[in-house]
Amino acid sequence: MSEAVLVKIEEIGRKLDELMNFLEDVFLTVEEYMLLKETDEIVKDECFCKLKFINYV
Repeated sequence: MSEAVLVKIEEIGRKLDELMNFLEDVFLTVEEYMLLKETDEIVKDECFCKLKFINYV
């Protein structure tokens, strides 16, 4: 292969790596989603525990 073709292939490879990194940053993995969901539940439960009924104020 000519050198120009090899250079283009390397450029495409770098751009694919950049795209992969971007997509990993934008979309959550299953594990990240589960951790986020679990954290959200903990925070929600904590906030509701601290609330007082209006009848008791």
